Amino acid sequence: MKRGASLVCGVILCAGSASADYWALPIPPQGRAPDDHAEPTRDLSPAACGVCHHKQFREWSSSLHAGAARGGVLGQLPAFDRETRVACLNCHAPASEQQARFLAAEAGAVQSLSGVDCVACHVRGHRRHGATHKPITPHGPVEALPLFRDSAFCSPCHQFPDWGERVKGKLLENTEQEWRASPYARAGVGCQDCHMPDGSHEFKGIHDPGMTRKALGVAVRRRRQGIEIRVSNIGAGHALPTYATPRIRVVLRRGDPPGEELVHSIQRRLDWHPDLGWTEPADTRLLPGRELRLVLALEPGEDATAMLLVEPDALYHEQLYPNLLETIGEDLGPASLRLLREAQHRTGRTGFPLYRAHCPPWTGRETACAIEPGSGHRTR
Repeated sequence: MKRGASLVCGVILCAGSASADYWALPIPPQGRAPDDHAEPTRDLSPAACGVCHHKQFREWSSSLHAGAARGGVLGQLPAFDRETRVACLNCHAPASEQQARFLAAEAGAVQSLSGVDCVACHVRGHRRHGATHKPITPHGPVEALPLFRDSAFCSPCHQFPDWGERVKGKLLENTEQEWRASPYARAGVGCQDCHMPDGSHEFKGIHDPGMTRKALGVAVRRRRQGIEIRVSNIGAGHALPTYATPRIRVVLRRGDPPGEELVHSIQRRLDWHPDLGWTEPADTRLLPGRELRLVLALEPGEDATAMLLVEPDALYHEQLYPNLLETIGEDLGPASLRLLREAQHRTGRTGFPLYRAHCPPWTGRETACAIEPGSGHRTR
């Protein structure tokens, strides 16, 4: 019996009005390439596009967009009905050709699709579209669309519609609306300015230490009463983190060897129950410009450390994949189960230390503690 509601893809996404025409999902079949299109442009695979677009292909290949349709998504879908499968694939592998390949195959046979690839953003009916008009190319003209410079371009998959699932009155995915309520929107700083600087196709976010450091400001001081840390959202134009999947842990720890510690999580904490659905025990995210202040009391002769640990896939690793394996595991074959277990293992290894600071014993005056960037090595 196929199920109709997934932990990960609980609603069907649709495009907002500003991009509805372009973002009809799934993207309609491309059809036959025009005769005047030169090889290899008749081939719409990312590798074929990369023959000419070397930089963009290299950047995209290591991005989360390229990995949007791998085992964590594809492994669970055989347990659900066709409508739910398509709803998930509409954002994770939006082209009709991608979806047809997956839906026609035996469960577990397709272990990876090309995710949100070149076609997803740039090709409709073999016609190319982008931010800049190019009248003559090997695949015909490139039509410039203002939508490519608008944050609405990203909203079909990064903003649930108003009728989408809500927890405590908040949409499960609300990034565009968070941005529209921020000073960044009023200043004209959009998604592409931060996540595609100078046309980059790396699409960096919280999985990247450098990008996260641009978003998160940290100051640590040794005061008479103890160690104080201030953590602020200085560079993200939305809640930090915007999704429920990541967690940022702030750890203040007394002494060396380690003693008492104070741990605070910056996250939208959601809990899943098969009968109750989603609940939200806490939402401690930082809106743009907001600051968190924590103090760990110390004796004058004690030293302490402060650490920031980023776990981009905490919810996937700790709740979603274990719950999926428990609730739908009996409906999945060995190949699909293997994909889900591999995804759970992988998401447990994406965390990294972002900052570390050491504060010496009290010297009689307040001092700033030296902050060092984390190694970037995974925490698990």
